[in-house]
Amino acid sequence: MIKNTVIAFATAAVLAGSALPAMASSLTATTDSDFDADYVLTQVQAKGINADSVEEWGDYIVAQVTTEDGKQAVVFLQPTTLEVVNL
Repeated sequence: MIKNTVIAFATAAVLAGSALPAMASSLTATTDSDFDADYVLTQVQAKGINADSVEEWGDYIVAQVTTEDGKQAVVFLQPTTLEVVNL
């Protein structure tokens, strides 16, 4: 009887331990996105925008740019045309 109880507890502990990594990954995973920042950055730069980085932000793409006077700025772009949006 005790042997069966120990086996049951050991099995429960193993099963619970193996479920934790799966739970952790589902909690930390954000979204499945097809956004390729390197590709979009190349396309934005090809349009003549001096962008340092890009990222998705809601319905827009946000580009971190360096202005002609060397200051940092943020530019919002349409995701399909990469045209600058005036908000």
